[in-house]
Amino acid sequence: MGGGISITSIDPVEAIDGRYTLIDVRAPVEFAQGSVPGSLNLPLLDDEARARVGAEYARAGAKAARMLAMDLVSPGLPAYLRSLCLATKPGSRPAVLCWRGGERSRNVVLLLALIGVQAVQVRGGYRAYRRWVRESLEAWVPPCPVFTLHGLTGSGKTQLLRELRRVAPHLPPPRPWVVDLEGLAGHRGSLLGGLHQPRGRSQRDFEAVLWEELRRPAGDYLVLEGEVARIGRVTLPRNVAAAVRCGLPVHIDAEFERRVRRILEEYAPAAWEPADVQAFHETLEVIGRGLPAVTVAALRTAFANGRFGDVVRVLLARYYDVLYGKSSVRGRDFVLKLATGEDVVADARRLAAGIASIMESRGDAQAT
Repeated sequence: MGGGISITSIDPVEAIDGRYTLIDVRAPVEFAQGSVPGSLNLPLLDDEARARVGAEYARAGAKAARMLAMDLVSPGLPAYLRSLCLATKPGSRPAVLCWRGGERSRNVVLLLALIGVQAVQVRGGYRAYRRWVRESLEAWVPPCPVFTLHGLTGSGKTQLLRELRRVAPHLPPPRPWVVDLEGLAGHRGSLLGGLHQPRGRSQRDFEAVLWEELRRPAGDYLVLEGEVARIGRVTLPRNVAAAVRCGLPVHIDAEFERRVRRILEEYAPAAWEPADVQAFHETLEVIGRGLPAVTVAALRTAFANGRFGDVVRVLLARYYDVLYGKSSVRGRDFVLKLATGEDVVADARRLAAGIASIMESRGDAQAT
């Protein structure tokens, strides 16, 4: 099929440097389990066809499986090649990857060559990319001072991170480099943290987007939120968890009613889908094991009647604040304490100014 056509291959690190349109030709079910950030899934075989080819391989061997794949792909081949061409960004070359840089990506590169498109094959495929991400995260150490935000639920840590990231380019040095671990995980971290959120990421995808953030330092000091080792379904890589744990601790606080309002705004229970409502009641069963039965019953009644503020007040006072008081921050010597108000922009600038003062006193600012 190649007819003397040579194939250029590149490694995964080169494939993501921005010069290529990264096209993942694995089946959708494979892509959903983990992918390269920014890659496009244009499968050579869909899930059903891939399963049929795999069954044929097990039954009759490689040659029979290839023939079946050809039968399945051939009718839609012209449309498929057009979709590859349309997906390629102007001024870039397609970089094609499959699971391990094998036949699927090679065949797509050859097919594109036949119509005059000079694509490249990603050497080692997604498996090589995944290995690079894991090894990089295992070797990562913070390249600058780390500050870790701690505080009660609803104190405004997430809003501070978002605003600090937005204003960072406009601040004088030293500038913050913000990595929002909960945002990357698609989960707020607590038992109820997955409610009214986009579907949380898989471990593979979380590590991929996390490494994209960490491999490009974007400031003079790193700001993280104080997280436990697990956020929803994902686990923090060892060195990242250590950075969170060992970062200079900053305490964020807010008035009780302001915390209630923030939680209601963030979680928006009035807009929940039935699946969120069901998940809330299931999680309340878990939380309720440590609460009096009468309290749990009252929470259910309040929720059913739409008294969401009352639900939040009880959960904060009787569960989350108690849990925080027993956490590893007890007795910690905070380098900075900040009470948040209604103006998140002002809060973010006060936080940056406070950290800058700490860095100057420590001598860290001299390196910026």
